[in-house]
Amino acid sequence: MLNYLPPIKSRDAFTGFALLLSLGTALALYYALLDTSLLNGVNRWTASTSGWALQGLGSGVTVNGTVVGSQDFAYRVVAECTAIGPAVLFVAAIAAYPASLRAKLIGLFGGLAAITALNLVRMISLFYIGAYFPQYLDMAHLLIWQGVMILSVVILWLFWAQRWGQARQP
Repeated sequence: MLNYLPPIKSRDAFTGFALLLSLGTALALYYALLDTSLLNGVNRWTASTSGWALQGLGSGVTVNGTVVGSQDFAYRVVAECTAIGPAVLFVAAIAAYPASLRAKLIGLFGGLAAITALNLVRMISLFYIGAYFPQYLDMAHLLIWQGVMILSVVILWLFWAQRWGQARQP
């Protein structure tokens, strides 16, 4: 039985509301961006950088628009393949958390670079899994990498909030 619940301070409630509002806005923005020329450009950029990285690793891939392929395997980059979804979530969390502008900019640039780099690793690994272990592609794509991307965003945000955020102590 709970004998005592600490009072909720108005600034804590405001921070929680700001975070919820920011995440809701980010989700609405993400869905508004689907099938726009901006997101299609991000799809092409993701395909190009994935193809460039795979070529650097010695894979004989070609890139045609949003399709990255070789003789063994090909995939089409769609909105969910880009780092946009995790990036929007990360930006919303940074924007809603109390911190200085400098701290937020550090978090945004560092976090977005890390999320983009991780997504590139994701795209490369999925290509090799699809080419050499196609029976595991759906599991790697839909179960493992989806979870890794979201968990990475949460961990990056927690690291940033602990290091640079201005969390208020009770």
